[in-house]
Amino acid sequence: MPTYRYKAARGDGQVVEGKMEAHDRDGVVRSLQAQGNIPIQIESAVPASPGAPHARAGWRPSQSASTTVDFFTLGLSTLLRAGLPLTQALDTLSELVEDPTLAEMIQSINKAVRGGQSFSDALEQSNAGFDRFYCNMVRAGESSGALDLALERLASFRANRRELRQSLISALIYPAILLIMAIVAVAVLLAFVVPQFTQMFADAGRDLPLLTRIVSGAGELVTRWWWLILLSLGALVWWLRNDWESPDGRARWDARLLQMPMVGSLISKLATARFARTLSSLLENGVHLVPALDIARQIVGNVVIAQALSLTAQRVREGMGLAAPLAESQAFPALATQLIRVGESSGRLEMMLSQVADIYEREVQTSLKRLLTLAEPIIIITIALVITVIILSVVLMILESNDLAF
Repeated sequence: MPTYRYKAARGDGQVVEGKMEAHDRDGVVRSLQAQGNIPIQIESAVPASPGAPHARAGWRPSQSASTTVDFFTLGLSTLLRAGLPLTQALDTLSELVEDPTLAEMIQSINKAVRGGQSFSDALEQSNAGFDRFYCNMVRAGESSGALDLALERLASFRANRRELRQSLISALIYPAILLIMAIVAVAVLLAFVVPQFTQMFADAGRDLPLLTRIVSGAGELVTRWWWLILLSLGALVWWLRNDWESPDGRARWDARLLQMPMVGSLISKLATARFARTLSSLLENGVHLVPALDIARQIVGNVVIAQALSLTAQRVREGMGLAAPLAESQAFPALATQLIRVGESSGRLEMMLSQVADIYEREVQTSLKRLLTLAEPIIIITIALVITVIILSVVLMILESNDLAF
């Protein structure tokens, strides 16, 4: 039976360490929980072989702000559920982390809490990646006396958002690699292969066919002016980035994207999933509808939709419900607004918003797969046509040199 090293928090907040024999890590977790301890870190007692990954169930956050916040949320939620007071849980968490920067941040927050600040205010002033949504969730948890539940919901929310983002990135990797390799292949043909043939037949004093001259000109452009091409692309990217980051430019781009076939539908579904998930989490944690709407509309990721939701929030502030002004704004698909109407009329708005988020997160993944399934053959066919034209230009040269005709 394998042996595992463990680190756990007792009910009084003390951290205990030791070794335990069990069939697997789950067995260690069950044994520790039966003893009234909270498992924090579990690793095999057998040293890992050189070069092998270090099998570990403990927390080792990366340097990114998002991962740090995820670790902080999950760890603090676990300790608070064990019954530790907030300041003691923060002390314990700062001792457990292996990142000195994160430990210093936790100690700074704990010092502010011990000095009389609320936990939410301490997070807001820490400048450590805790956004408005996060701080309002914590503030609502403090006011309701359920901070551990608020942090647990935050951890679940961030996990769902991270999984959706990772699925989108994973789906885009293959088409991006395919496009880059195709561009490199065409550039190599134009810059190195075609010039060799054209120079050979130009030295023989033969006139090149029209198609060959066009391809040869493209190859000469790539060979002589590659630096100008790269410079122009860099300038274009710089201009697009600045235009995207400006308020007016971002509004124009977001409006154009919403009007694009398939892409607009995908963006609308993604915004719907983000809005519903965020609003559901805020309402479940006790945040009132109007401030929750103000926070949720800032997370949708599209300026046009956010402006429509701003009008919706204004109507709600004037005393209307949520479903009617949301349907009038046409910010989201009709199915989403109908489900929200049902949830509002039945008094289960939070649960229905969560179901809307689940539905449209699945829809986003399905739509993205459908879009990429269509894009891959288009990329392949386009590049194949370009390469065919290049090869045909070379064949025409060979045929012309031998006085052959089609």
